[in-house]
Amino acid sequence: MNKQWVAAATITVAAVCMAADVSAYPEYVAPTAASGCTACHNDNYGNGFKAGILAAFEEGGLAGLKAFLHPVVPVNHNPVLRGINSKWDITVGETPLVIPFKVYDADNDSFALHGSAPTGYSFSTVYIDSASKLPTMNFKWSPTAAQANKLYVLSVYAKETGSGRTLSSNTVKTTIQVWPARTSVTKNISQFMLLSAQWKDGKLNLAGWLAFKPNLTTAQRAAVLANLTMSVKSSKGYTLRAPVKLTPQASGNWYKSLALTDVEKVSCAIKLEFEGLKVARTVTMASEEDECED
Repeated sequence: MNKQWVAAATITVAAVCMAADVSAYPEYVAPTAASGCTACHNDNYGNGFKAGILAAFEEGGLAGLKAFLHPVVPVNHNPVLRGINSKWDITVGETPLVIPFKVYDADNDSFALHGSAPTGYSFSTVYIDSASKLPTMNFKWSPTAAQANKLYVLSVYAKETGSGRTLSSNTVKTTIQVWPARTSVTKNISQFMLLSAQWKDGKLNLAGWLAFKPNLTTAQRAAVLANLTMSVKSSKGYTLRAPVKLTPQASGNWYKSLALTDVEKVSCAIKLEFEGLKVARTVTMASEEDECED
């Protein structure tokens, strides 16, 4: 009797499966969003189970079964290459130019850098930047004398290198100005940068960074700065301000606000020279009322 009853029940359930096109256990359909018998079974009669079905149910019940039947396909995100300064300066024969390229990837995929660059460059291996905590590769370049007095465009993008990964990042471009070798005798400063130049309310506001030669003591640095001045000229060589002194912070960052009361407009581009090192930048206007002249 028991065996006949079980067999009858099985036939009844299978009939329900075939007629309604649902699971052999109809009460599983709604919570698991099964498409029919064959979502879990080998046929419409409820015979046998698809691989992994029983394990999924045993481990997570109906929720585990639903997750197994409707797996979430992970979304692969494009890597993002962080922005850098729009222009850099390098002097032939000085400390190599180093530009860090930081890459953010929501999936932590491995990557490689691609693009175009002047001849003679190299890239470092990947390291984690201490400030941003992002994977970073340094562009490093020492131009030759033949490359002096020229502008070079550096164009870089990141591309995934993991298995099945093909996405690329945004492209970051910057311009590198190569200046000829210094002729001045004193060379205590190895790098001199102008990061921004803004014209506002009759003042030229400058911000930059400099690096001393290695092994200079604090006293030696102070002595160097006490006797060094920075010249400020227009892109055509017109002197905008008498030479001024800089007092950089311990980090090397420096700031200078120069009043230019003798001119109604500032040059659209300026050139600075500090201990024989030169930089040039376009001057941004703080408001629509501000004007510049070529």
